[in-house]
Amino acid sequence: MIVGLDVGSTTVKAVAVEDGETRWQDYQRHNTRQAETVLEFLARMETECELTSDRDRVFFTGSGAGFIAPLVGGKIVQEVVAVAAAVERLHAQVCFVSEIGGEDMKTIFFTAAGAGKGKQVFMQSACSGGTGTFIEKTARKLQVPPDELARMGYAGRTLHKISSKCGIFAEADANTLVKAGVTVEEIIASLFEAVVYQNLATLTKGNTPMPEVLLLGGPNLFFTGLQEAWRHHLAKLWAERKVPLPEGAAPESLIHVPAEALYYACLGCVEVGGQDAADTGI
Repeated sequence: MIVGLDVGSTTVKAVAVEDGETRWQDYQRHNTRQAETVLEFLARMETECELTSDRDRVFFTGSGAGFIAPLVGGKIVQEVVAVAAAVERLHAQVCFVSEIGGEDMKTIFFTAAGAGKGKQVFMQSACSGGTGTFIEKTARKLQVPPDELARMGYAGRTLHKISSKCGIFAEADANTLVKAGVTVEEIIASLFEAVVYQNLATLTKGNTPMPEVLLLGGPNLFFTGLQEAWRHHLAKLWAERKVPLPEGAAPESLIHVPAEALYYACLGCVEVGGQDAADTGI
């Protein structure tokens, strides 16, 4: 069995794979208790899918992997390497990936390079602007429950300017809109607009995200309005830049949010681990 563990800034995610089949997976918010949550996951895997010490292997990624992996005997896989490995195996046709996490976000451009693919990566991790925490903090200030936030839309809403570079500025902008009588629905839609703008204006560095596109990470998976904002802006961008689309394909059909969007770093760890020496990460 090979386990991929992604110890992120806000959540721990894990996948256990044996003979190509997923035996166990879960994610939890760790509430700053990264090591304790990892320990809980490993104990559950021992009980629920017979993860066995001295036999099975563990590969770690994420911001909290560095100090935990050595305690478990695990090997660290760089986060972008892990995500890219999963994408290349599961979505050979994808040219652009946006992964939004709790406190960071990254974009990966895949381009043909000889027999394989070249990768260009841009990351934002110095500030949580445009991330899941950025959205959730502002929503809490507006007293929007998480389940309602997940359902709130983007399409057809009147949009207002909200800073996407900094959570503090965004909060100030939201407060100003509340005082001006703007509805909560329009403010949340404007937040989704700000996140997609931050990704496309800052993290693409002037490059055009070509179809097909893959959206990964919790915010892209859970927030319906964020998916709508991505589809709106990418379709508009492809039209403006005259990007050729497959004949008969609607732009929306070229933008994918997989059900396992949370677990791609974990799946990539498993992929990398499977190509590593058999005694690595035990």
